[in-house]
Amino acid sequence: MLVRRNLLDHREAGYVLCQTGAKEHADHLFFQRAFASQCWNLLNIQWSFMEICIVAMWKVWKIRNRTIFYGHAASFNLWIVRFKEELRLQSLRFKEARKIEVLSWIDLL
Repeated sequence: MLVRRNLLDHREAGYVLCQTGAKEHADHLFFQRAFASQCWNLLNIQWSFMEICIVAMWKVWKIRNRTIFYGHAASFNLWIVRFKEELRLQSLRFKEARKIEVLSWIDLL
């Protein structure tokens, strides 16, 4: 979409969080590349925790956008901090038992 809007040259349209130059798509961004793999490996979760997965993908997306639009290097440590912050905020919507479980899990990361 960035190429179509002339915000990126087609030669720059590869995945910005790795050096393979592969064309970016959702599976590539969120699951296939080393940066995303590091994020998922740290979480060590089952896919039934949909809220956690959504927050994790959203934060990968935000790191990707920082890289494209501001030229900031992708930072796994920043992703961890931002992921924890966002999940703590989202946990306010959880039932109490689930909230305690998720907050305890976050503290172990």
